[in-house]
Amino acid sequence: MKFIDSNHSQMLGQAMNAYALRQRITATNIANADTPGYKRHQVQFESELQKAQETNGVAGMKNVTGAIEETNENVLLEDEMIEMTDTQIRVQLVTRSLRHHFQMLRFGITGVNR
Repeated sequence: MKFIDSNHSQMLGQAMNAYALRQRITATNIANADTPGYKRHQVQFESELQKAQETNGVAGMKNVTGAIEETNENVLLEDEMIEMTDTQIRVQLVTRSLRHHFQMLRFGITGVNR
């Protein structure tokens, strides 16, 4: 069923996975803020998504996953809290997009718009 499991829905699913990973990594950064020698980790997703779009188009975007990388930066609690808030906003956006996608599918199948 290509219309249910479309490139769009698969890419949004990958985005949800990447944002869940980003939230875990941010929480780990916050938990280790006072650990001597600990360096901040981050999840790259949007830049990888953009690269995939430029090279393979929309079809390549569905295979992009978040990549964890260690930076040479120390953890700043304020920056991590901003990162957590930004990620939560992105999760809400992807959730709304998925909800809309499935509402349109339901409307197409049933003809009832709720």
